[in-house]
Amino acid sequence: MVAPPCETRSISAYLPTLFRAAGITLALSVLAMAMAVMVGGLVAAGRVYGGLVPRALLATYVEVTRGTPLLLRLFVIYYGLSGVVRLPAFLAALLGLGLNYAAYESEIYRGALRAVPRAQLEAARTLGLSELPVFRLVRGPQALAPMTNDFVALLKDSSLVSVITVVELTKQTAIYATNAGSWVVPGILCSAIYLAMSLPLGELSRRLERRWSRA
Repeated sequence: MVAPPCETRSISAYLPTLFRAAGITLALSVLAMAMAVMVGGLVAAGRVYGGLVPRALLATYVEVTRGTPLLLRLFVIYYGLSGVVRLPAFLAALLGLGLNYAAYESEIYRGALRAVPRAQLEAARTLGLSELPVFRLVRGPQALAPMTNDFVALLKDSSLVSVITVVELTKQTAIYATNAGSWVVPGILCSAIYLAMSLPLGELSRRLERRWSRA
């Protein structure tokens, strides 16, 4: 079925805007994932090596984050804190996504820290390896595949930030649909762009899982 000329013109007019919005989605997702990896690593280390009080506080952060909706935290960060500090929408979105996924990443890293048998750790230390090389060579690779899966999930969850006025891919699609008077074509285009970004990441995750499974 051939699209009507006016619809074709509409698509060609909006595609550059959708691609720019997809760039915002991708940038936000990459920055949020980088934040999640760094904060998650610190949280995991604190829960494994920290004292009783730090472990309790960090465990509370993880459980509260995993037990409450991301959308609620976005509202709290952007609207709830506006009386104290008015964060730019993009920064509020970055903090909301990054801190949310940091809790999940921390559980992956904590599992990796605890997964290596004691005999292997003792052998590594006997060879003179400190904790950092042990994590980089032995424990770290176990977290690579799950981290890739989490990035795919974060990429899709980034659509939630449209509720706090960030004009990313989903928000721009809603604007397109409103102007076009239909969600059919805008929805198909939006889905296609999301798939084009997420499918390669899914394949990368499967490759990593197979590689580390063989190892």
